[in-house]
Amino acid sequence: METEQLEFFKKRLRDLETELETGLKGAGGQSATVSLDESIGRLSRADALHSQQIGIALEANIKSRLANVRMALGAIDDGTYGVCRHCRKAIAEPRLKTMPETPSCVNCSGRR
Repeated sequence: METEQLEFFKKRLRDLETELETGLKGAGGQSATVSLDESIGRLSRADALHSQQIGIALEANIKSRLANVRMALGAIDDGTYGVCRHCRKAIAEPRLKTMPETPSCVNCSGRR
């Protein structure tokens, strides 16, 4: 991959890293523990538990993407960015433009 392309993806990944870190800070309140001692009613408690589960899943998703972004930035530094971790073939540029943090090509992603 050319230097100009790598700089483009590095900037996209840095921007995405900042965005995900901000999202992670904002998602923290949604996964807070629901107090069982609080008298809020059965439906309200179910709503609160449901919201908590959504918050936990959102936080896990953000953490996973953030880890992939950081691994992709490391791959840029070590010269392996844009190469599938599974089959070692080049990842298509349109895929990288859509998901710059992706560690695998379409074929290998489909197999998982």
